[in-house]
Amino acid sequence: MHEPTKHERWPARLQAQAESGQTMRAWRAFDGAMEASVHYWRERLAASGAPASPFIALPDPGRSAAMLEAETPVRLGSPAHMAWLGAVLAVLR
Repeated sequence: MHEPTKHERWPARLQAQAESGQTMRAWRAFDGAMEASVHYWRERLAASGAPASPFIALPDPGRSAAMLEAETPVRLGSPAHMAWLGAVLAVLR
């Protein structure tokens, strides 16, 4: 039976933290992971191109802005990004 290496285990650990809904501090207390190890593996996996967690890339801030119902300014880079935000908000409603 193959024992997973740290390089094989850490992506799953980081994804579990992201999906847990817990703060990093609370998750580390539950998991027993040291803060330095979490940062080390995030950087190492990012450098290798391996997915460290299921984050969604948002558009870069740019010239356009849209207002949410809470009147929170959101800067978007193009009309296409505004359409993307509109689609996201439609799903959330």
